[in-house]
Formats: sequence, structure tokens, C-alpha cells
Amino acid sequence: MRIHYRETEDGVEIVRCFGMDGRIELPGMLGGRPVTRAAAYAFSDRKGHEDQDVLVCETEEGRLFRQQERLLAGDAVESVHFPDTMRELGKYIFYGCRNLKKLCFSDCLTEIGSGAYTGCRSLKRLEVRFLNSRRSCVPDILGDLWQRMDAAFYEPCGRRDNSRGVGRGGSREDDVFEKTAELVFPEHYEEAVENTPARLLFTQHHGSGNNYRQCFYNKEVDYRKYDALFIVARAQDKVSVLADLIFGRLMYPAELVRTAEEDYEDYVRGHGPKIAVYLTDAGRLDALREMSRRELWTEEAIEAAVEHAAAERSPDRGEILSFLMNERHRLFPVRKEKYEL
Repeated sequence: MRIHYRETEDGVEIVRCFGMDGRIELPGMLGGRPVTRAAAYAFSDRKGHEDQDVLVCETEEGRLFRQQERLLAGDAVESVHFPDTMRELGKYIFYGCRNLKKLCFSDCLTEIGSGAYTGCRSLKRLEVRFLNSRRSCVPDILGDLWQRMDAAFYEPCGRRDNSRGVGRGGSREDDVFEKTAELVFPEHYEEAVENTPARLLFTQHHGSGNNYRQCFYNKEVDYRKYDALFIVARAQDKVSVLADLIFGRLMYPAELVRTAEEDYEDYVRGHGPKIAVYLTDAGRLDALREMSRRELWTEEAIEAAVEHAAAERSPDRGEILSFLMNERHRLFPVRKEKYEL
């Protein structure tokens, strides 16, 4: 990768990136100084002109494949992993990045310029590393986007305060960090509806996403408020969204109180067939295993899942089908009838 940058008073500012891979991972140091900022329009292809007063850093791989590299901006950007030194993002940094799907950053990132996510319709996942506190810029990002967003939070291994069990994370430093929370923020949108006879125009809100985006206090997640909104999500969101939301909380139960846990479990038991079919479709073997661990299966649910997995006959469904059939045999064995002469 080739990086254009400039030096600032407190470190380095990223101006442009060039390379072949749209999954961008920025270094924490350039020229012996920390990378603290990304310039306005750094990953946008809507920039009016290219900066000339820049320094250049190029990897050995970048030199070898110079002829094949491209400007990593606009549709070329798929994901960006910011270093723990990054503190500020310039305005319109991702303007028009329609294929951007994931952002990774730490709680050191505190300032984001206006219009940063304009046109980022595919952005759906945030991964945040907590180094100093549990405050982050996640609420600022969520406030600019209407689509469903998933947020995973990671903490240093020795700092967990959750005795109910924590899964391993998938971050670059997963030998140091572990995932402590996996939260779903559903989509929301507004629709203008006209009452013609009364000559009135009113706004109708859809989806529970706006409610869930209010579950922050001083930029820190309020887990109790998040869980209390489940009754709203049940009324407005699809089973697929609810299933991911539920198992995100059950598998990574940060500050999850027993009453909320029971609400989630009761919903799974009550809607077992639909949830099991969705999890099978989504390849969520981890969540299916969680259903077994928590004894959430009903006979109707596991029959629906087995039937659905078997009908697909897809090579990647083999492990899931095998697991489901074993669970069906273990939980609901077929009783052999006895015949007496």
C-alpha cells in the first residue's frame, strides 16, 4: 500500500491511500510519528482536487505492484481498520463510499467531521476496542445512519467484569482483546403520509432503530435501557433482526440482568421454528449451539430446522444439519413401540 500523508503538530494526518485491496488497515506510525488524523475526503472519490504538499510512505509490496494499484476511495473501499492512535476523522471522509461495510477503531477516536458517512448505504458493522473507558463515538455514527447497524465491543482480556462468560473476539489483536458485547441497532426510517380528505401531511415512523440509538449516556451504552426496548422491537422488527439481537445479548451478556435474559429466552421458545429456520439460513451454528446450551429447543423448532437444512442440500449446510440431527436425537428420541404376542 502507498500512503500520502502530512505531518502535524501532534502526529501524522492521512491524506490518501493507494493499493489493490479495498480492506484497508492503516498503520499506527508513519515516519516515526503516530497517525492521529485522517483528512477531509480521505476515502472519498468526490474530492475536488488532489493535495500536492504530501509525504509518501510505500510498503515493499506496494513497490512491486505499483502498476496494479488504484486509489482506495469511493466504491473501492470495503472496510477500514483505524489504529489505536487515531483521534480525528475529517469531514466527508467516506462521502460516496457505497461499498463500505465495516469500520474498526478504538475509543481514542473522538472527533468525526460533518457528512462523514454521506452515501454509506452498505455500512453495517462497527468494531470498537476499549482502551481507556467504555465511551466511544458509536452514538455519533449511528445518529447519521438509518440502516441496521451491528456494533461489537472489545476489551483487554484482564479487564472483563462479566462473570457469565465472554466469547472470543475477531479483532486483529484478538490475543489481547476479547469481545464483551454484540449489539444490533435496527433500521428506522420516516414516511410522509397524506390524509387527503383532511388535507394533512404527517410523518410515520418505521422500525425501532431510532429508539435503540438513544441507548447511550455520555457516549457509553446503557445496557438496561437497551434491553428494556425489546418490547418495542418485538412489535416493529422482523424475526431475523430480533434473532440476531437476542443472541448477541445472550452470547455476550454484558450487564444483562436476569429479567431481560428471561424475556429473550421466552421469545426464542415462543417463536422457535421461525428463529431456528432463520439461524439455519444464516449459517449461525454458534447461535444454534447457544439454543442447546440454554435448553431453548422445542420439538417443533428442531423439526423445522432439520427439515429446512435438509431441503437445501448445500455443501456448507452439512455441519449444521449434522448438529441439528444429533440434537433432535438427543432431545427428542424416537420411541420404539413394543408389540406383545
